Amino acid sequence: MQDQFDWPEPEHEADKVILRNVRDFGCHIVGIPDANPPFAFSIGLYLNYGHPELIMFGQSSENASAIINLIRDRVSSGQKFTDGDISDDMLENDYKLGFWQVPFAAYPEYLGTAIWFYWKSRLAFPCLQVIWQDVDRRFPWEAECSSAVKGQQPLLKNKVL
Repeated sequence: MQDQFDWPEPEHEADKVILRNVRDFGCHIVGIPDANPPFAFSIGLYLNYGHPELIMFGQSSENASAIINLIRDRVSSGQKFTDGDISDDMLENDYKLGFWQVPFAAYPEYLGTAIWFYWKSRLAFPCLQVIWQDVDRRFPWEAECSSAVKGQQPLLKNKVL
């Protein structure tokens, strides 16, 4: 896919860092720690591996980056995640991660830098939301899940935009 990709022109030093990270590490992770809830997302997984980009809510930038990088490592080795997948072998203590397709309508609100990155090439990149469990190992779509955890993870697939 890279041979068909038209790299965006960097306007700032931060843009150069994004481009360098995508080239050197397979992706760049954008952290938005001041949002409510905070979130982070990847740029470059689709370009480098043909895999959906990732977005994760409700974790510190450090935790979200570590988890996204862990998933990137799996993806770079050939593993693919799709809408509805549950991974039970990435986190400690038997915690699981869920993957849900992000609707295109949510992109402008959350994925602005990724839109900038892919815009020049006109690539309609897919994105998966990475969803984590509460301390009792319940996902936010489960009724018994902690209300605090539900509040930290807007389920974009279900959200009316």
